[in-house]
This record gives sequence, C-alpha cells and structure tokens, in this order.
Amino acid sequence: MSLRTLLKREESYALHALLLLAEEPGLSAQEVAEKLKAPPAFMAKVLQKLARAGLVESRVGRKGGVWLKEPPEAISLLRVMEALSGPVALDLCATLKRCPTEERRGFCYLKPNLVRMNLELRKTLAGLTLAELLPQSAP
Repeated sequence: MSLRTLLKREESYALHALLLLAEEPGLSAQEVAEKLKAPPAFMAKVLQKLARAGLVESRVGRKGGVWLKEPPEAISLLRVMEALSGPVALDLCATLKRCPTEERRGFCYLKPNLVRMNLELRKTLAGLTLAELLPQSAP
C-alpha cells in the first residue's frame, strides 16, 4: 500500500521554502530550489503562487531575491495551504447542505463527525505558524 499524505507536493515545497526564506531572506528562486533539492521550474511556480497570495515578494538589484512579506508569526499553515490549493476541507460532504446519505435516508451519522473533524483540522492548521516551526534562539 502506498502512503497518502495530507499535504500536496506543492504545499510541502511552499512550507519548506517559506521556512528557508525566514532563515535566509533574499535567496534567489534558483537558490531556494537548490537548497530544497526541488525542480527549479516547479519551485518557481510555487514561489509565484506565494507571491500572488502576498506571502513573498521578489526584489531585483544588488539586494534582490525572494523575501517574506510578513513576519513568520503572521503566516499559518492553513493560509499557506489555501494560498496554493484553495479552501481546506477534510471531505466535501461536510460542506454540503445535504450530503447524498441525507438525501437518501433523511439523516447521516457521518456528516456531523466530518464537520467536527473539518473544524478541528482547520483550527489546528490556522493555529500553527511558521514561527513555531523555526529553530528558536537561545532564551
């Protein structure tokens, strides 16, 4: 059986890139790709999506490179995931007014649990920021 991950490949690359840029601001897209052992064209696409979402900016010139637009404490995992792939939901059933089982039976025991798990997942992802994933400086 193959492993299924919750994070999509580009979401994972985006998180790693943001953490790297928090530690080493001003790297070029090529340097980010090299340090993360990522395909350069794929990393460029990920960085473009992050820029469109307002999470990073590209600067040109002597002090050029890619920079975080906000401090790491302001960037949650949920925000990164949604910037890359859209709204996060555990299952679409939880987002429907009436799921197929409710349509068929008039009730569904699964849906309320999916709704609860979806809310908990979103709360957890929203509550974890890049700052919490960075090495802490000495107290």
